[in-house]
Formats: sequence, structure tokens, C-alpha cells
Amino acid sequence: MERQITVLTATYNRAHLLPDLYHSLCRQTCLLFDWLIVDDGSTDGTEQIVQQWIDNEVSFNILYIKKENGGKNHAINDGVKIVKTPFTMIVDSDDYLTDDAILFLTEAANKIISKEEIAGVAGLKGINKDTPLKQPPILEDGCVEATNLERVKYHLDCDACEVYKTRLLLDHPFFVWPGEYFVPEEIVWDKLALEGYQLQWYRRVTCIVRYQDKGLTNSSWKLQKENPMGYAMLFKHRVSLSKSCQPRFYWNCQLIAQCILGRHLNYALQDNITFSSFISLPFGFLLSMRRFIQYRKR
Repeated sequence: MERQITVLTATYNRAHLLPDLYHSLCRQTCLLFDWLIVDDGSTDGTEQIVQQWIDNEVSFNILYIKKENGGKNHAINDGVKIVKTPFTMIVDSDDYLTDDAILFLTEAANKIISKEEIAGVAGLKGINKDTPLKQPPILEDGCVEATNLERVKYHLDCDACEVYKTRLLLDHPFFVWPGEYFVPEEIVWDKLALEGYQLQWYRRVTCIVRYQDKGLTNSSWKLQKENPMGYAMLFKHRVSLSKSCQPRFYWNCQLIAQCILGRHLNYALQDNITFSSFISLPFGFLLSMRRFIQYRKR
């Protein structure tokens, strides 16, 4: 079996958590993978810890790069550019893998490497190896092929452990708004779905999650406050996906509010000159005032 997967981890001041991921990689039943760590400007000794692991000459490749702090999206984009394997699995620094994750996902990836319409494979995330975050009954046997936009249909609307073809991540980098640190990743996954790309979703738990109080998942209000246009990009994307008036109006209001807070109202109307966008303007303005008050309290 050839080395097929790079585990790509963007980290920022997670020296206290990163060892758990490292030890889970050491326990893998298949050690044919690379681990690429992109240090997004950590100041907590992460570099020294990683160097110790590299010096230990473990049985898998560890690559480490350090960059100026610029947010997860920048870090992932920089990391993908130097990945050498055909598949990339993004694993957060506060998560870790089940012992057979690499073997299982490598075998699954090998089956779809020549299938142009399949972007990758995915296992589930769980609180332990036997308990996924959400139980997808449709996946009791084998896997299901579905796009990211079909996840609700198959009860997959929760965090998953995806392995994507590296060339697709190179062609579809994460979006970054100038001066901000974060844009939700689902825009990229949905873009791939709109282009017709599916994933093979498996029921197997391959990644254990430990959501941190100050992590990206649990700090959505703070993220929206600090990245108003990053979320405006998400809401504009949802406007374009909405097929009926009610959700389109709702997401237009959210979009306008974020653009007002980000001082780029023109972005809300750019390529969005519709009746829904105009009637949403006053409601979006009121929502921006509410958001401003909410952000000040947090």
C-alpha cells in the first residue's frame, strides 16, 4: 500500500492539546501517511514540541511550517500547496483519530482515486469510537454517495471527517476576506457540490472531537463579530442557494446586517439586485443594530 493521505493540521497556541493528536497518529495501524502541521504564529512553545517529535524519528513523516498569524483559512491554503499525497485530511488540533482511521480511510480512498465525480471519502466524528455525533441510519451498511448539499437528506448534517482529493483543494482554496481571519469552510464544500462532486460517506467513526470553549466551533458569536464580511460571504452564498422566498429573505437580512457591520454594504447588493434584497434592506439595518448590541455584550 502506498502513502495516500496527508493529515493537515492548522494550529494556534494548542501545545497543550496537540500531543493527543500526535499520540493517536503514533497508534495508527497503518503508518503510511504524512502529518503536516501549519503553525499559525503560535507563541506557546508549539515549535519546540513538534521538533522533539521530529527528532524522535517516528515511523511516519512529520512536516512543520510556521507562518505569521493569519487565521485557519490562510493556514490551510498554505498547507495544501505543499502536500505531496493525492488525498488531504484536515484534522483540527483539538481532535484526534481512532487507531484504525488511516487504514480505513486509505483503503476507501484507493477505491475512488480514478472516479472523477467523487471528491473524496468521509468517516464520522464522534465523542468516542462507538458514539458518532449524529447517528445516520441510512449508512448502516456500506456507504452512501452524496454531495455536501445532500447531507441533511442522509442525516449527515454534523461535523464529519472528510478526506478530499488534494488537487480539488488546490483548485478550490478557502475563501479569505482581506483583513479578516475566518470564512466558514462550507462555502468551498458547497461549491464542490454545485459542480457535481460527491463524497462517499461511511458510518465508521474515525475522528474524536473535543470542542474547546474558545475554539472555532464554540465561539460563533465572536467569529461573526471579528469577521463580519467572512460571514457576509456565507450568507450571500446561502441567498444564492435558497429556492423559496422565506429563506431568501431571511438570509438577505443576515447578509445586509453583516455588510453594514463590516462597512461594505455594496457587497450585499453586488450581483444581488432582486426584489428580496431591496425589501430586506430596512430589516437588515435593524438587525445590524441588534447585532451591534449583542456583540458589545460578548
